[in-house]
Amino acid sequence: MNDKILIVANPVAGKGKVKKDVRIIKKNFEDSGYQVITKYTTKNVNAEEIVKSEIDDKDIVVAVGGDGTLNEVVNGVTKSNKKVRIGFIPLGTTNDFARTLKVPTNKYKLSQNIDKTKNIECDTGSFNGKCFNYVSAFGVFAQTSCNTDRKEKNRFGRLAYLRKGTEDFFKINESYHLKITTDNEVIEDDFEYGSISNSKYMGGFQLFKEDEVKVNDGKFEVLLIKKTRNKAALLGTYAKLIMQIRDENVIYLRTSKLNIETTEKIKWSLDGESETSTGPVEIKNLNKNISIITM
Repeated sequence: MNDKILIVANPVAGKGKVKKDVRIIKKNFEDSGYQVITKYTTKNVNAEEIVKSEIDDKDIVVAVGGDGTLNEVVNGVTKSNKKVRIGFIPLGTTNDFARTLKVPTNKYKLSQNIDKTKNIECDTGSFNGKCFNYVSAFGVFAQTSCNTDRKEKNRFGRLAYLRKGTEDFFKINESYHLKITTDNEVIEDDFEYGSISNSKYMGGFQLFKEDEVKVNDGKFEVLLIKKTRNKAALLGTYAKLIMQIRDENVIYLRTSKLNIETTEKIKWSLDGESETSTGPVEIKNLNKNISIITM
């Protein structure tokens, strides 16, 4: 077999044991007959840049790290216009996208069974031209993943998100006036939270029912929380979302695109990584944009 694999790994993910794990993963692939090259991200060179410089003769690109590492890999693959298979070995805190796709969360299983895998064609999103894999979101809890200290995430896992989310909830008081145009309607109101996603899970919680999310149907699942009268009402709305109950403050819809008109500066989370918009936002579904390896 002459197929070539590029492993792109984040060395600070997975409680700092990534290099040891990658050596084992690389050997597993090589034992199955693959040629393997390993590259690590640095402060100056991210996974997107590595992929764009190394992808030309590769058949598979494997991201080792969290959702942010996979985001960068997908951006690199998309901008290279190369149809390669993408593997993901999730070492993040919540692994929302991996859980939706049923990607193995055991860090060695994919490499041990690479010849027994299948491919899923999967939608991604475009946020003003930048790819996201499973969610773009704004609002207090959307920023939690961006604001949580990496050392705390490695030490406490999901509990670090819960602590930071609780702290931010009582410190931050933001809402945005938005005019949103979808496939079928125009909505204008003040919103405290919004998510445009292609995943059953966000922040470790399953917010959608099993039959509500199809990862390659060309549609996003959109949740919008209108401005509530006080913090208690907002907290109650969030709690209902976690229980998959939508009250009168929640707008739920499905669409292939959104044009968001606003003059406000908005802090977003794209797959858990921070992004800021200062004007209109165009979000489009890129139908079956990538091919993900799963079991």
